Amino acid sequence: MKRTLVPTLVAVGLVAAACTAGSDGADVTDPDPSVPDTAEPSPDDSVPVTDPDDPDTDSDDPEVDPDDRGGPIGFAQASLRQFDECQAFLDYVHTEGAERVGPYGFGDNGWFGPTPFLDDVMVMETMEEEAPAEEAAAEPASEDAGASASTTNDAAASGEVFVGDDGDGTYSTTNVQVDGVDEPDIIKTDGTRILAVAGDVLHYVDIADDGTAGTKRGSVTLSNNGDGSDGNYYFAYGHEIFVNGDRAFVIAQGEGQYYGGPVPFETVDAEPLGVMTRQAPDAIEPSPDEEPPPVTTVVTDAEIEFVEPDIEPVPFPEPLPGPQFFGPTTIVLEIDLSNPDDLRIVNTMNLDGRYISARSIGETGRIAVTSPPKDLGFLYPSNPNATEQATDANRELITNSTLEDWMPTYTLNAADGTSTTGNLVSCENIHAPSEFAGFDMLSIVTLDLGESLTEPTGGAAIMATGDTVYASADRMYVTSNVWLPPTIDEQQRGLWEEEYETAIHRFSIAGDGPAQYEASGSVEGHLLNQFSMNDRDGTFYAATTTGTPWSSEGSVSQIVAMQVNGDRLEQVGQVGGLGEGERIFSVRYVDDVAYVVTFRQTDPFYIVDLADPTAMSVLGELKIPGYSSYLHPITDTLVLGVGQDATDEGRTTGTKVSLFDVSDPGDPREVDVWTMDNAGSDAEFDHRAFLYWAPTGQAVLPLTNWADQYSGAVVLNVGEDGLTEQGRVSHVIESDDENGLTDCQVFTGEGITEADGDLFWITQELGAGGSQLQFCEPGDIGGATGFSYCETIPVNEIENWFYLGDSGRTFSEATGVDLAGIDRIEWCWSDGIDWQKQIQRTLVIDGQLWSFSNSQLQANDLATLGTTDIVTL
Repeated sequence: MKRTLVPTLVAVGLVAAACTAGSDGADVTDPDPSVPDTAEPSPDDSVPVTDPDDPDTDSDDPEVDPDDRGGPIGFAQASLRQFDECQAFLDYVHTEGAERVGPYGFGDNGWFGPTPFLDDVMVMETMEEEAPAEEAAAEPASEDAGASASTTNDAAASGEVFVGDDGDGTYSTTNVQVDGVDEPDIIKTDGTRILAVAGDVLHYVDIADDGTAGTKRGSVTLSNNGDGSDGNYYFAYGHEIFVNGDRAFVIAQGEGQYYGGPVPFETVDAEPLGVMTRQAPDAIEPSPDEEPPPVTTVVTDAEIEFVEPDIEPVPFPEPLPGPQFFGPTTIVLEIDLSNPDDLRIVNTMNLDGRYISARSIGETGRIAVTSPPKDLGFLYPSNPNATEQATDANRELITNSTLEDWMPTYTLNAADGTSTTGNLVSCENIHAPSEFAGFDMLSIVTLDLGESLTEPTGGAAIMATGDTVYASADRMYVTSNVWLPPTIDEQQRGLWEEEYETAIHRFSIAGDGPAQYEASGSVEGHLLNQFSMNDRDGTFYAATTTGTPWSSEGSVSQIVAMQVNGDRLEQVGQVGGLGEGERIFSVRYVDDVAYVVTFRQTDPFYIVDLADPTAMSVLGELKIPGYSSYLHPITDTLVLGVGQDATDEGRTTGTKVSLFDVSDPGDPREVDVWTMDNAGSDAEFDHRAFLYWAPTGQAVLPLTNWADQYSGAVVLNVGEDGLTEQGRVSHVIESDDENGLTDCQVFTGEGITEADGDLFWITQELGAGGSQLQFCEPGDIGGATGFSYCETIPVNEIENWFYLGDSGRTFSEATGVDLAGIDRIEWCWSDGIDWQKQIQRTLVIDGQLWSFSNSQLQANDLATLGTTDIVTL
């Protein structure tokens, strides 16, 4: 039987979007009559939000064009507005969503798909709006925190010394931005033990009383790799830990998923219009006893045709790839450390959203997480003629969405097998920028790290995307980049890029209670990282580069000072003109000065006076080759910079460590430099990889040299007069044999020019140790020390292997080797770097330098750098 209907397109596939009861208990099945149910709301339908300062500045009036709201397109401007109830929040997302949704949901337009073809009939899988109960319960949520420390950055923040009962009683802590605020890392110590995460395994290592040796105790795997063995389905990565007594709290980024195969569909003899529906995974291959899956609908120009479910489904030509993902999650694991030989995951919390950053002050943890709305089941057009109908259908999905579609949740799986689910925040703690900033929700979640993992304490949330977190002892700042409308044209995009701004939201985190929203503001340009921000005595400083993060052409940098006025962060001072045509590569605030490095071809090192935020000024400037991407205060007069050396043209050449004398702020000087060509250090982009041990004046940073195939760490002695290399440590056992030894004749590349084509470029590799070309006579064994394998090239095929360019010479003429006596030619390649033995972190315990890689922990005497112990992980 076939029925023909008058096509009301928005009704197609929308049954699953029916509303359910709100999490606050209010029945929101029937939307409020004032909520617009079409794409063009009435001008009288304003969103009921609470704005005590200016109730007449409701920018959500549907008549206001988003491109004419005062200021550049999509900018998240100062004030936030707080919703007074859940219905007000739901009305807000309905109105904003209906206004902004397009044929591709909230994404960009211009791409028609994904659309598998079969027998010239375009089809799409059907998915119900809500997943089955058992899958919904398995969906991981996500949580994240960010906090910071004291109001003034302390030069000794990373070289902190703690006194213990054994050995010499000292050990180092994680190199943090602000003294007193801990940051999660892959390794932690309290001087008697080391907790380290290698890959997705947490290891517990006991340290001897004198610090010279360690004993591996227990280990625990932190990720189930999506196998669902613990009732959750996720891939987890980026594990970081806090440790408090007999508990470790692991925070990781996860991706929730479900497994699915091909989705059956029906076809009809009709020309498809192109809007398609989707079907839930539980409808795949139903058993004979189950209800048949929802009937797939194909929309035509003239009618909607309903195909009887007894028609034989037509399979996809190729199965859909699995597993299939359904959004980011943040995973928090509590590890019981009370029995070091038997580490156990006792509680697990999943939070909806992307993990941004975490901090802890004392036993209070703060996690910042950005949560996108749940999958609303948007429909996509399969050709340009169907975009209007798809937009209408997607608007209907928006206006029929429920509170559960927008609220981020948590799921706590306790050790006793019970599971608790709830919202990360309550409706009345959600804020919306006065200028629309997107549909993501930035939540700041508070956890008590002194107790077993429990439900998170509710806190403030913003309808915006979170990007970078900074915190002082009592305040947290979170930045968010602007929301770009998908329909923006090139002219608008050009204006947007020229006038790019970053929103900044400030929260109070004083005490151990929930975070409280205080104020918001915006700054011109973009920030580099967390070190671009600072809070000093209530004044907020942000170092920015104008323009977008992906372009520095015509850019200039500045430091802006901001203070709170009501619920607004307002600019009170600014010093600009830093590095014209360049962008910021590093910033460090120390008391009432800031050190700023910009770079394009040379490295201007600036010292900026912040003493009076309304009259900031540049005190001194130094231009040198290369740049520093991390700055570390050593003393009141010395600053260490870690980055890259560069030519006068701006081409980077390798790792560079600079020692700056800032005793005269008007005349900063580069006292000394240490360099390693063709090398890079993790400390250049991750400050936690850097160690400065103040008691002995030693700086340690991991290094990788691609040319020499070296991986290890260098120890530098830092003094008033300069830098000296004390030595290096490595987890790679070095051979006593010289690299490249062989009984064959080694090709040196002598006499080869660019005209010889391939041979010239091969000689460039030979000098760097990457490969070796050698000529072997019949009695030669061949091979070479330090190279993993040698590829054999038959002598009679050599002319086919290498293009000799325009020189006109034969291979023998170019190399000067008579091939008549050669049995074979070998091209040998280096082993490369063993990434499992690449040092990632270093720390000090009782006069021993401990280094960590995925394969081992190694102890070296801090004075002699002699190895005292190796603990295999």
